[in-house]
Amino acid sequence: MDVLIVGAGPGGLLSAINLAGLGLKVTVVEKDPVPGGRMKGLTLGEQNEYTIDTGPTIFQVPEILFKTFERAGKRLEDYVTLLPVEPMSRTWFWDGTYMDSFRDTERMAADLARFGPDKPAALKRWVADAEEKYRFIYGKFVATPADSLPGYIVPWLWGPNLRFKPWQTLYSHFNDYFKDDRITYGFAFSSKYLGLHPTTATSLFSIVPYLELAFGVWHPKGGFRAMAQGMMKCAQDLGVEFRMGTPVSRIWVEEGKARGVELSSGERLKADTVVVNADLPYAAKNLLDARWRKGRMTDGFLDKARYSPSLFMLYLGLDRVYDVPHHQISFSANGLKNDLAKLEDTTVDTEDPPFYVCNPCVTDPSVAPPGHSTLYVTIPTPHTGHPVDFKQAERILNERVPELLTKVGIHDITKHIRARRSWTAETWRDDFNVFRGAVFNLAHTMDQLGPLRPRVKNTEVSGLYFVGGGTHPGSGLLAIMESANIAADYISRDAGKGPLKSWPYVPPVQHAPAAK
Repeated sequence: MDVLIVGAGPGGLLSAINLAGLGLKVTVVEKDPVPGGRMKGLTLGEQNEYTIDTGPTIFQVPEILFKTFERAGKRLEDYVTLLPVEPMSRTWFWDGTYMDSFRDTERMAADLARFGPDKPAALKRWVADAEEKYRFIYGKFVATPADSLPGYIVPWLWGPNLRFKPWQTLYSHFNDYFKDDRITYGFAFSSKYLGLHPTTATSLFSIVPYLELAFGVWHPKGGFRAMAQGMMKCAQDLGVEFRMGTPVSRIWVEEGKARGVELSSGERLKADTVVVNADLPYAAKNLLDARWRKGRMTDGFLDKARYSPSLFMLYLGLDRVYDVPHHQISFSANGLKNDLAKLEDTTVDTEDPPFYVCNPCVTDPSVAPPGHSTLYVTIPTPHTGHPVDFKQAERILNERVPELLTKVGIHDITKHIRARRSWTAETWRDDFNVFRGAVFNLAHTMDQLGPLRPRVKNTEVSGLYFVGGGTHPGSGLLAIMESANIAADYISRDAGKGPLKSWPYVPPVQHAPAAK
C-alpha cells in the first residue's frame, strides 16, 4: 500500500513513523521547506541567533511518543532529547498572589497551604479522583476512533461512571474541591485553548491538568522545531520520502476513492491512501471538492461551527536572562465569570487581558547566545470571523506587553529587546492556512466532541483520513498525536495487518508521586 501524507506537522510526522513502521511506502508532501507546521519555529536577530517556538510550548505525556517510536523499532531518545520543566508553571492571579504547579504532589500540596489550611487535603482528594477519571477517560474517549455516537455515550450511562459528572462545568468541578476561585481558575486555564471558559467547558477536561501532575511537563532540547526535525529524521530512517516546499492544490478523488493529490505545479502523485494533516476546515474547503463533503465537512457546518480564539503572539530576543519560571500565566479580573464578550473572545481586551509567557532559556539555554534569552508572549484574541481591526490591536498590544509583564516578575524589558516579531489572527490565517486564524481549531463544545467532530476516517471518500486538531480527539499536541494513532489503526487494518500494535495505550501513572 502506498500512502501520501499532506503536511509535515506533528500529526503528519507521527503518521509517517507509524505507517512506515508497518512496512508501508510513505511519501510526505509539505508546502514549507522545513517540517513542523505551526511548530516549525522561527529565528530572530541579525545573525538568526535567537531560535523561538511558534506553536506548542508544553509537551505532556511523552510516553505516547516513546510508544510510537518503539512500535516502529526506534528509540525516541536517539532523535529527541526531552528536558523536564520544574516548576511546571506559575499562575498569577488578579490579587497579586500566584500558584506554582509541581509534579511532586507533596510539594504542591505544601505550597497550596498558602491559600488555606484545607487546601493540601483538597489537592490530594482531587488527584486521587482524577487518577480514576484518567484511567476511565483516556482509553474510552481519547485513544479511540469515536466513530459511533452510541458507543461514545453509553459508557457514561453505566452507573459507576456517573460519579465523574460529565454534565458539570470545569469551574464547578474544581470549585467542589478547592472553593477558591484562584485555584479553580488556575487549574482550569487550559479551557481557554479549547475555545471555552471554565464556566462553559465540561468537567471532562479536568484530566488536562491531571496529566501534567501525573506525567510532568517537558521541553524538547532545541525547542519544538528540534522535535519536528527529530521526528522527520526518524521517518526518513524508516524509508519515508519527503517532498518539501511542495504545496498541494487538491485531493485527487475518483468514484468516491482517494487516488492521490494534485500539486500546485499540476503534477499528480498517486497513492492508495491519503492522510491530510493540514488545518481541517481549510483543507476541507480548499483541497476537497464539495461533492465529496457531507455532514460536518460541508461549508454549511464549517461556517457555522464554533471556533477557538486566536492569539496575538509577541516573540522577543533579549540580551539578558530573566530568572522566572519557564511557563507563566497571568489572570485578570476580566477573565472571570461576568463579561460574556470577554468569556467568548468576541472582542480584544487591550486593557487587562490574560496572557501566557514562555521563558525557555531557564530550561534550555541552547536557543539563544550565552547570557541572552528568548521570550514568547501570547494573548487570546478573537479569530478573524469577528469584526476586529487586527492591525490596531497589534499596535496597542505591542505597546502594552512591557507593562503587563511586570505582573509576572519581568521588569524593564524594553531596554533588553534586541529582536522582535509579532503575529495576529491574520498571520495565522494568511501564512499558516489556519481557517479564521483559530489556532486551536473547532471549539470543544459538547456538540463538537467525539463523533460530533469531523471524523478521522472520512465517511464519503474511501482511503482518505484527516489528522490534527480539527478532528477527534481535538486540539493540543497530545490529542493530535492520538489522531495520528487512530488513523494508523484504521490504515493498518485496511492494509491487512490487523490492529495497530500496542494501541490503544493508556500510560501507567506509577511514575507520578502517589496521592495520600
